[in-house]
Amino acid sequence: KKFFYISLGLTAGIALLFYLLPQTFFSFLSQAESGAISQQRASIEAGQLAQFDSVIYNIEKVRVAIFKADVIRSIIFIILGAALVWLYSFKKLNKAILIASVSLLVAVDMIPVAKRYLNNENFGSKIQVANPFQPTQADELIMKDTDPNYRVFNLTVSAFQDASTSFFHKSIGGYHGAKLRRYQELIDHHIVENNEGVLNMLNTKYFIVPDNNRQPSIQINMGAMGNAWFAREIKMVDNADQEIDALKGFDPAQTTVVDKRFADQLKGFNPVSDSTAGIKLIEYKPNKLKYTYKTTADQLAVFSEIYYAKGWNAYIDGKLTPHLRADYVLRAMVVPAGKHEIEFRFEPKVYFTGEKISFASSLLLILLMAGFAGNEIRKSTGKKTGEKAA
Repeated sequence: KKFFYISLGLTAGIALLFYLLPQTFFSFLSQAESGAISQQRASIEAGQLAQFDSVIYNIEKVRVAIFKADVIRSIIFIILGAALVWLYSFKKLNKAILIASVSLLVAVDMIPVAKRYLNNENFGSKIQVANPFQPTQADELIMKDTDPNYRVFNLTVSAFQDASTSFFHKSIGGYHGAKLRRYQELIDHHIVENNEGVLNMLNTKYFIVPDNNRQPSIQINMGAMGNAWFAREIKMVDNADQEIDALKGFDPAQTTVVDKRFADQLKGFNPVSDSTAGIKLIEYKPNKLKYTYKTTADQLAVFSEIYYAKGWNAYIDGKLTPHLRADYVLRAMVVPAGKHEIEFRFEPKVYFTGEKISFASSLLLILLMAGFAGNEIRKSTGKKTGEKAA
């Protein structure tokens, strides 16, 4: 009972403190909002400051009210849950009713909160859910391309804050909170500067640009390098800074830039021109890419895909083969002469290790539950046998 009352006091008590002193424990304006408010406040005339401050005060007041309403809601659920446990401890409720009551309480708690994010209106129209974005005329024209494995750069939206382009095409833009830093550096140093060579190496086949009426229109980039190609000349650099700087004004069709940390993989290799050589992407999946190629001499193949050594492995004819980074963000590998198949597979060790641990944990839980159930059945059977004997 002592620990029961301590638990009740801590949970309900802390919630009550939050209700009484919300702004002591929490800020109801984010850092980004506070910074924006300070900047905007500095640009407002003195006569309008009081009105501006009143708006900000009311925003905070509304947020505090919402927070306090949820705190009261939490306190009610804490008390109801405690009441169920208290009644069960005094044998006013049996185990089945307790479990059913707690399950109902959890459902009553979770469903209204879940519906704050997905409500009935989200499922009122199948078309709306299936098609959150409507294609523009430019999108429809691009989608007529019979080869889907190109990339698009949409300049009619904020390319790296907007995800609508990615709904229809493979985009070099889009938004993700966990974007690779190396790609962000490529954006900051080259893509926003419209570096033609970098856009070509990313296989940017189409640009969506505003026309004279500010409507999206398309431009075809004839310089896009495609999904993969063979290097003609290798430029070795000392470090990552030199590697990213070397992309200024470079032509990916002529030059491939490689950090010297990968020099061992290129030891003794020299590119040989082969006008009959070719490489083609034949299968594209998020976790697997397949290429076929044919060449009369060893080549350095460059792939218009992001290099990520902690997950991607490369195979030639099913045999694991090392690959390297080129042009700051792309993949490359030395491939032997002849006709062969290259396959990239996403096989992160962390994921597969986690899968094994998860499987072992689930199996152990099932065995424990089965053991517990078997023990209860054995006890129950033994008890009935004893009663009959008596």
